[in-house]
Amino acid sequence: MKKTEISVIGAGIVGLSSAINLVKRGSKVTLIEKDLKGQPASYGNASWLSSPSITPVLMPGMFKKIPKMWLSKDGPLFLRFPGVLKMIPFLIKYLSYTKKEKVEHISKNLAFLLKDSIGEHRELVKGSKAERWIEDSPFLFIYKNKTDFENDSYTWSLRKKHGFELVEVQKEELNKIFPGLSQEYTFAIKIENQGYISNSQNYLDDLIDYYKSLGGEIIEDEVLDVNSSDDYFTIKLRNSDLFTEKVLISSGVYSGNFVKKFNVKVPIESERGYHLELFDTNIRINHPIMNGYLKLAITPRPTGIRFAGLVEFGSINSKPNPKAFELLMRNAQSMFPGITFKRKMEWSGHRPSTVDSLPVIGASERSNNLFFAYGHHHIGLTAGPKTGKMIAKQILRDNDKFDLDAFNPHR
Repeated sequence: MKKTEISVIGAGIVGLSSAINLVKRGSKVTLIEKDLKGQPASYGNASWLSSPSITPVLMPGMFKKIPKMWLSKDGPLFLRFPGVLKMIPFLIKYLSYTKKEKVEHISKNLAFLLKDSIGEHRELVKGSKAERWIEDSPFLFIYKNKTDFENDSYTWSLRKKHGFELVEVQKEELNKIFPGLSQEYTFAIKIENQGYISNSQNYLDDLIDYYKSLGGEIIEDEVLDVNSSDDYFTIKLRNSDLFTEKVLISSGVYSGNFVKKFNVKVPIESERGYHLELFDTNIRINHPIMNGYLKLAITPRPTGIRFAGLVEFGSINSKPNPKAFELLMRNAQSMFPGITFKRKMEWSGHRPSTVDSLPVIGASERSNNLFFAYGHHHIGLTAGPKTGKMIAKQILRDNDKFDLDAFNPHR
């Protein structure tokens, strides 16, 4: 039986960030991941380092909009039957968090978690090859007209409350920034001093190489169970067992398979996400765009454009929905009517969504040596490095550790 000091289960951005922070400080760390060449949620997102993403998906008044979002052929919401039927208790509770006081609580704590995301990423990867994939950029939130922007006034009031400066962009300037953009879009809000990852797969690969160069170990195997005794844990793998003093469970939506036995009661479900990447496009963009009308995030890539978005609730075992990919293509062509490309790539994967839109970050109440960091919904890439720094401090019992009460696993 192999032994290690700290085992980190899951090599997405949160697990990797945690492992790197721990090994930098001299810990003997073993990172466990069943498929290092897989494409998890850390890969298949918009790749934004988005400090302004402080509001939950469900906002006050959203309940009335759900039927249209679901029933319209161009709506961004998909419900997959029969799998979604088992999620009804979760979804009812999820909808209860649209009350203003709850949204204020969520936004306050997400603002703390996402502050200076690009700086947190640069600190994490300083001196490594991964630095080359971090790009500085403003974000532009585009609308068909200013009235549509004003209809999002509550969202923007929360962003202003937490220190974001909004710069208005009118149609003429918008056309100069994004040649080829549909003339339907006449207004935008720009937020400066943001960033994105230009190639998320290469970034994750370089982070793994960096972790190994620091002396971290990796086991590529599937975790079947985690068992505890008085002073150690046994991680049961498909091909072996691992004896470890401390465990960090950071395996995204799959964390739910391991945490119930340790009395973690925060409900979590899979929210399937989709992206469409077009290569060798005739139209190129230089900055990330959030389409406030289509609820779609668009990101420049070295060889084209990625379109990411949509929300789908159903079984974690369901197959990707062809209609979602068709909608992404329609959206891409409606935004950029003259767009051409040489090839496309489609991705779908599972976002770990907690019932209150806040991640689970902290220690177990049952063991001083068991910790959790998962459930980051749409903000995993953005929040990964800070989450890793915070949970590393807690694992190593720093005196200046962060206040993680809002993210408590037993809340």
